[in-house]
Formats: sequence, structure tokens, C-alpha cells
Amino acid sequence: MTTTAGNKLETPVNSSSARLLSLFATPVAKIPCPFAEEINGNLSASVLHRMTTEVKDLSFKSETVGNLTEWADPEVDRLTAWVLGMARTFVETVRREPLHLAVGANSSTDVQVAALRSWASVYRSGNNHAAHFHPNTAISAIYYVASAGSCDLELTDPRTNVDVFDPGITFANEGQIVRVGCRPGDLLLLPGWMKHSVPPYDDTDVRISIAWNLAYTFSPDVALRPAGG
Repeated sequence: MTTTAGNKLETPVNSSSARLLSLFATPVAKIPCPFAEEINGNLSASVLHRMTTEVKDLSFKSETVGNLTEWADPEVDRLTAWVLGMARTFVETVRREPLHLAVGANSSTDVQVAALRSWASVYRSGNNHAAHFHPNTAISAIYYVASAGSCDLELTDPRTNVDVFDPGITFANEGQIVRVGCRPGDLLLLPGWMKHSVPPYDDTDVRISIAWNLAYTFSPDVALRPAGG
């Protein structure tokens, strides 16, 4: 292609030297649980049983009270241990370094991924959850236990200025919202600051999911590496 500047013809652009960069990608992992069929039935029954006595009824869904990790349920504990392992692998894969280096700690510091809060959600026909994020959370983990239909989750474009000016053409890839379709047995891992929402659920059966707010713990003490180390 050639361009003009006044009456002067500019040098053609050398297309072989041009590069189109797609920047600021957000890592999200979707992982099937290898033992989902062994636990999902009992997990569903356990969650629904808890809902009869310890339930927080919200206008858009029902939620268990307290932390799942305190239930002393062997299947919840097995699933939680697997989720923590997958979250660690997620961070180390994205960062391409061990977890202690990724968070800036010395090798003498034991760094673990831990669940700060955990709960189960039950959606019934007509329920939905508006866009939100999880404060003070490194990684949001969501596991789908049961659903008659797809367990969709909508992710909102985290670039805050993407909708400031839109003349009809957007450069936001697929758009400002990306819908991720999941099925029972799938785990989603995403940054805790990323806004996500649950679209209206329209099946007759319930949709059950479990969520964990994950963070990093340091033992015995935080020993940060020197700057640039």
C-alpha cells in the first residue's frame, strides 16, 4: 500500500515487517475433574440437605452458610485439595516459575494456595447473578456440581475504558462479554478481580456450583526477595 503526503508519494509499507500484537490477555483455566462422576451425586445431595437448615436465600439464588471446608465432608475435602493443586499449577504455568518465585518470596519460605472462603450456590429457574468480583481474592475457583443445562459463566472485559468511545467498531476481540460454557465436573479458575456473572437459568432442575476464594499463605514468615532478585 502507498500513501501520499501533499504531492509526494511515500515509500510503500513493507508488510513483512508489520506485526499485529494482541495484548493484555487474561488467563482463565477450564479443567475437567478426573473423579467428577465419583463425587458429584453425593455432593449434590449434601448441598441440598444443607440448604434445608443452613441457607442464605438471596433474591437471585440460594447459598450455603459458613465454609464448605468446615463440613468435615470427605468428598468436599477431596475436591478442595484437588482445586488447590490445580490453582497452584495454574499460577506456575502462567508465570512459568515456581509459586514462591511468582509471589516474590525466598526459597526458604513455604508458599501455599489456601481457601479463605468456600460456599455452594443453588440456582433455580429464573435465577441469575449480576456481574461482580471477589475482593481480597487472588484466584476465584468455581466448580460445577449439577445442572440440567449448560453451566454458563459470563466474563466481563477487564479493560475499564473499552466502552468509553465506540463509533460502531470495537477492538475488544469477541466483545465486552465472553460467555464460557461449562458442564458438571468442570472447574474454572480466574483472577479474583475479574468481573463475572451468571446468565438467567431457565431449566426446571437446579444448577449447583461450589466456589472458593483462594489466596496465598506464607510460612513461617514472609521473606521477600530483594528488588530485581
